[in-house]
Amino acid sequence: MTGTHDDYLVALSILVAIFSSFTALSLASRIRATQQPARRFWLWAAVIALGGGIWSMHFVAMLAFTMPTMPISYDLALTLLSLALAIGFTGAGFATFNWQQVSNGRIAVAGLLIGTGIVAMHYVGMAAMRMRATLSYDWRWVLLSILIALIVAIAAIWLASREQRTNQRLAAAVVMGAAIAGMHYTGLHAAIFSAADHIDAAKSVAGVGQTYFAVAISLVTVFILLLSLGAAQIEHMLQRAARREARIALRLKIADSLRGATTEGALHEVAALMGTHFGVTRAGFGDLDPLEDKFDYRICWTDGLVPPLLGQFPAAAFGVKIVAALNAGQTVVIDDLAAASLSDEARTQATAQEVDTRAILVVPFVRDGRLRTIAYMNDRRPRQWRPDEVTFMEETAERVRLVIERLAVEDQLRELNASLEARVEARTQEVARAEAARREADALQRAYFQNTPDPLFVVAVQPDGSFTAEQINPAHEIGVGFKLEEIKGKRVEEFLPPEAAARVLETYRHVVATGDIYHYRDTFRIAGEPQYWDTTLVPLLDEQGHVTRIIGSSRNVTRQVTAEEALRQSQKMEAMGQLTGGVAHDFNNLLTPILGALDRLQHKGLGDDRDRRLIAGALQSAERARTLVQRLLSFARRQPLQPAAVDVSALASGMVELISSTIGPQIKVTVEAPAALPAALADPNQLEMALLNLSVNARDAMPDGGNLHISVSAAMVGESEPSSLAPGQYICVSVADTGTGMDEETLARAVEPFFSTKGVGRGTGLGLSMAHGLAAQLGGALTLKSMVGSGTEVQLWLPQSERTTPAAEDVAPEIGDAPPAGIALLVDDEELVRESAAQMLSDLGYDVSQAGSAIEAWQMIEQGLVPDLLVSDHLMPDMTGTQLALRVRERLPGTRLLIISGYADAAGIDPQLARLTKPFRQADLASILREIG
Repeated sequence: MTGTHDDYLVALSILVAIFSSFTALSLASRIRATQQPARRFWLWAAVIALGGGIWSMHFVAMLAFTMPTMPISYDLALTLLSLALAIGFTGAGFATFNWQQVSNGRIAVAGLLIGTGIVAMHYVGMAAMRMRATLSYDWRWVLLSILIALIVAIAAIWLASREQRTNQRLAAAVVMGAAIAGMHYTGLHAAIFSAADHIDAAKSVAGVGQTYFAVAISLVTVFILLLSLGAAQIEHMLQRAARREARIALRLKIADSLRGATTEGALHEVAALMGTHFGVTRAGFGDLDPLEDKFDYRICWTDGLVPPLLGQFPAAAFGVKIVAALNAGQTVVIDDLAAASLSDEARTQATAQEVDTRAILVVPFVRDGRLRTIAYMNDRRPRQWRPDEVTFMEETAERVRLVIERLAVEDQLRELNASLEARVEARTQEVARAEAARREADALQRAYFQNTPDPLFVVAVQPDGSFTAEQINPAHEIGVGFKLEEIKGKRVEEFLPPEAAARVLETYRHVVATGDIYHYRDTFRIAGEPQYWDTTLVPLLDEQGHVTRIIGSSRNVTRQVTAEEALRQSQKMEAMGQLTGGVAHDFNNLLTPILGALDRLQHKGLGDDRDRRLIAGALQSAERARTLVQRLLSFARRQPLQPAAVDVSALASGMVELISSTIGPQIKVTVEAPAALPAALADPNQLEMALLNLSVNARDAMPDGGNLHISVSAAMVGESEPSSLAPGQYICVSVADTGTGMDEETLARAVEPFFSTKGVGRGTGLGLSMAHGLAAQLGGALTLKSMVGSGTEVQLWLPQSERTTPAAEDVAPEIGDAPPAGIALLVDDEELVRESAAQMLSDLGYDVSQAGSAIEAWQMIEQGLVPDLLVSDHLMPDMTGTQLALRVRERLPGTRLLIISGYADAAGIDPQLARLTKPFRQADLASILREIG
């Protein structure tokens, strides 16, 4: 059997479905927007609205169905059960759904529960029909109706979980209402009615007029839904008003915070106000460092459930997409970082877990096209950010940005003002310091100009090219003999002699022409003596580069020139001494074999008397040659001081001929030297040189000739006598001349090294100083007596010697007891010297081995030679005799060591080694060998 539908009631049922869907979606928004316990109230209101609305639509649609000639009634219990199923399953679905953490799984579970309730409500409601017919179903349409119910339920939950505007909500309600009606009519289409002979006896809802009854149910349903919508709207309006008031209060608090505190303190307060108002877990501000591309989080508020976000984080840690959106000036709104496409990067997910955040709202501050600062709010749970929250956050962030920028500008202005004030103050102080420095410099300049010992002057350059005196200091006044008042403003040629003026003007014109500093040396005669002056001229230029003044500085360098000349003479003497020393060394090497051969011949007594006299004469000449070499070495400063008992009278008498030939025939030399005087402690060679130098000095003091008197006497210096000499017995050697003499100033400086009164190029200024040094080393002194025009007397005081001088003998010295013999290793690079010394050693009983170098001698020792005596020359190639001796002493401690050298000095020779100076005789060699063992 088939029935018919009342079109008006069908339309009414669809409208009821749409209206109930709209009401449920509206109430769902209240569920999301409220907290417990209000959320529970709106949850059940939405459940009743959706469940009751679906049941009302179903019942009105059932009442719209009629069958011809067959009355239909409804079982009251089953009808109420169907209503309870619709509301109960819808409530279960809503209760299991988490409105703050929306997920697809929860949507599916809630949709299945609500869809099951719809299906159960529909088929229980169908079972409540009472008529003369049996009811069966087409299973295919039943499955389709169930599928529609599940889809409708899931869609309803999905739509209810999302924020929607009114027009979107209305469109969604139309779709849901049509789908709910479609499910009902699909399920009704699945019903198959078969005629029967009886009607169920259950208590039934009588069919007063189905149309009126359906309208009444619809009206009651709509009235209830209207009441629900009205309550929701009123509550929504109240909440909006409360939020508006709260946000107004928040704006005022934020304004107060930004106005009454430092920028950082204000931002801390704003973050706390925003976080508390929105109920988030974290709020704050971060600055982007564009150079390091890092966010610097200095301002952060938390509710205590999450740690504060402080420190620096790389911008890349928040993901490329989020940073790109912020750089573009877009507000980033993410309800769930785990599900949003904007936060699907692995780096973003890792950072979210690290900072315990699921939902973010970030507002960027972009200035000059670059991201500068962000304001953010975080929540540790997924959160649906409402549009009004986003708008208010952007508005607040903009207010904060404006205030921050204003405060920054004010800070910059204050800093600029302070900087300007500081710069003005610094400039003022700088000007004051410069003025003080100028005054100090002027004072220093005046003090230096007036008090320096160097003559200073300033010359003005006139437009016509002439030069006039402008300033001279006191030192210059003394030097030139002019007063400033006498020459100021006068031309140079007006107060200088013509010759001097010409030279000076030439130098001035050179400075004006070149504009360069000019140094020159000039010579003047002052009091008949040449004076050397160094002068420096410094030009002063005007703005056009023209020389307007010349500052001059002069210095008397006569002493310096004299000292330089003396130094050059000294260097010449040193070079001559080195040459003489080298020649003397070679003579020593030549004399060694000669003296050795003659000594051997004399000791052998070969030939007749005439031959022996010739040998003795040759030997005496060789000894004199040795003495001459020693004098040459002394002159070359290579003869060390060898104090001995010296018969000064005999020495002075023996030098008469040498002194006379040296100083020339114009000087008469007389010597007063008693023979019975005690011996003096002196070095005969050095004393001879001193007497010769003093005689030469005396000659130079008598350019027109005169008398030179040399006397020797004994003297006693007592303790009470004022003298630089220590008390004791002395021999006094006096050298007196009848020359020009010296004044007191010259006399005071006479013994200074390089001091000379003979003029540049004459003498070294070392004669008196060397004699003074000799006397001082021997324990004596040198005294001077002189008077201008009366001559000079130099007295050389030498301490008396406790020893007596040996008597002069023409016979050869005795060799004495033979020294210990054995194997002797003789080393010398001169073959003749080596042969002569080898013969002497052989005559002394030694078995002699010879080597031409220290290297050869060392090789002989390494090959097994063990000498009892090593006699070695000192200066040889590759290895010196001293180095060889030290090696031998280390390897063969029992070997006696002797160094022979043609040089008189001991430079480079170990002082612990025995030493014999060339040339030497066999007796000299035997004597020193006995000394060393």
